[in-house]
Amino acid sequence: MLRRMNRQIRRAQAKLDKKAELEKSKKKEARRERIDSLKRRRTERREVARTDAGRTTRSDPDRPLSEAERKKLPGRFSGALMIATVFFIVLQAAVPMEEAGTGTSLVGAGYLLLFGYFSSQYLLRRDNAKAFTMTVVSGLALAAGVGAARFFSGQPVDWLMLGLGAVGVVLGAYLGRMVFYAARP
Repeated sequence: MLRRMNRQIRRAQAKLDKKAELEKSKKKEARRERIDSLKRRRTERREVARTDAGRTTRSDPDRPLSEAERKKLPGRFSGALMIATVFFIVLQAAVPMEEAGTGTSLVGAGYLLLFGYFSSQYLLRRDNAKAFTMTVVSGLALAAGVGAARFFSGQPVDWLMLGLGAVGVVLGAYLGRMVFYAARP
C-alpha cells in the first residue's frame, strides 16, 4: 500500500512538474515574442528615421519645411532690416545734400545692395516663389523713386548712386538667395 501511495504521489508530482514546465516554456516563448516584437519595432523606427534623414537632405529642396527647420533659416530679422534700409534710402532722397561726392554715392548704392539682400531673404523665408523677381523689381523701382524725388525737388540727380544701386539690388538679391539656399537643411 505504501508503494501504491508513493507511486500516486510520484505521478501527481510528475503531472505538476510537467504542467509547471509547460507554463514556464509558454512564459519563455511569450517573453521571446515580446522581445522580438520590440526589436522589430526599433529597426522599423530606425529605417523610417534613416529614410526621413535621407529625405531632409538638400536632394529634395522642394519639400515643405517643418516649423523647427523654418526657425533655423537665415534672415530671421530680414523684414525689419529691409524696412530700415528702405527708411535710410528714402531719407537720403528727402534730405537735401550740399555736396554729393563719391563716398555718399557709394553709401547710397550700399543701402540698395542691402535692400536686395534682406528683401530676397525675407521673401524666401516666407516661401515666395518669385522672391528674386519681386526683389529686383521693387529695388529698381525704389532706386528710380529716389532719382525722381531728387529730380522733382530740384536737387541734382546722383547718377552714380542710381547706377551702382541698380547693380547693387540685383547683386544683393543674388547674394541673399545664395545664402538662403546654402543654409537650408
